[in-house]
Amino acid sequence: MTTEKVNLKNLLCLSLLLLTVLLCNACGSKIIRGASPIVRLTELSHQENNINLQLSIRNLNGVDLDVTSIDFSLTMNESEDELFAYEGPVNTNIIANGTETWSVEVMESETSRELLDSLENGDIKSLPYKLKGSVYSKDDGKLRFEYEGHIYPLPGKPGHFR
Repeated sequence: MTTEKVNLKNLLCLSLLLLTVLLCNACGSKIIRGASPIVRLTELSHQENNINLQLSIRNLNGVDLDVTSIDFSLTMNESEDELFAYEGPVNTNIIANGTETWSVEVMESETSRELLDSLENGDIKSLPYKLKGSVYSKDDGKLRFEYEGHIYPLPGKPGHFR
């Protein structure tokens, strides 16, 4: 074999090896950053003119999400009667691809008391709601979220809803 054929053969093998490495790297996993968390209502209760709301905050990112504060509103019905709004500190770190439960207690308004009492007494079967707001993270800034669902009374637990 001549030197030209050997060099061509070596160059072809090197090119195939480089192409294989590039293709494997292109198919590798990418770390997600800056994605908004999934925020869901896990439980709501009202007692003694207070509403306690538990939220589940799921981090979709491949890195920890350092949440410093949250602001959101919870509205009911198609007319979007505001059950309450909250803005304040959270100061929690949610691990990569992890979930944290967070709760807040606020004063109950007359409208919210009437809606939740109607639900608890069976006057209505469920209440459609919309949870909308933002979390603020040290690294990613403002991350918006929104979720719509229905609140139902929890059997055997007066004043508690899911």
